[in-house]
Amino acid sequence: RTVVVDPKPIEDDRQAVGEIRPRQESDIGFQVGGKVISRAVDVGVSVKTGDLIARLDEQDFQNRLRSAQSDVVSAEAVLVEAQATEDRQNELLGKGVTTRANYDAAVKNRRSAEAKLESSKAALDLAKDQLAYTELKADFDGIVTAVAVEPGQVVAAGQTVIKLARPDRVDAVFNVAEAAFRDRVPNEKPAVLVSLLSSPTIMADGVVREVSPVADPTTRTY
Repeated sequence: RTVVVDPKPIEDDRQAVGEIRPRQESDIGFQVGGKVISRAVDVGVSVKTGDLIARLDEQDFQNRLRSAQSDVVSAEAVLVEAQATEDRQNELLGKGVTTRANYDAAVKNRRSAEAKLESSKAALDLAKDQLAYTELKADFDGIVTAVAVEPGQVVAAGQTVIKLARPDRVDAVFNVAEAAFRDRVPNEKPAVLVSLLSSPTIMADGVVREVSPVADPTTRTY
């Protein structure tokens, strides 16, 4: 028995399986390094702005703060002495008892003491900030999608502790073959219908927001 083959084009329904991803997902980490002593969240937990995520051992930072406070007190004492010396030299200069060189040296010492005090205050502010940085808090409302550290682990500044995603804006991401773009009108955004694999009756209209300009090196899809 024979059958005559009648070639016909196969309809391309352009279906693809993808995944839902948050549009914004941030790597959250400490601004200083140290030993993690606690972590307050796990994957899937919802957090609000300002909620505690993790905490570092703060002993070293408290020591730095106390040292900076002592430096400020010392610099203030030096400045008081330098100002008193300048005042005495100025009075003596007016009476002709001392020289202009001695007075100029007193002025220089006073200015140097003022600069030292300003530097000490800046170091104190920095020490306070670093102590505050031992507590990692959420910058925005979101959901924890990944956890990268455990208590007892030593982390570097900027190292990822958790991944935090905004739940309010999400993208449906698909890998599409280049053939799907063959008859596409330039700058035209095709209609997209997104449905769940587990429940195809749940659908949503989508809008193409971004098409990658570079193909995947393995699958050659976009």
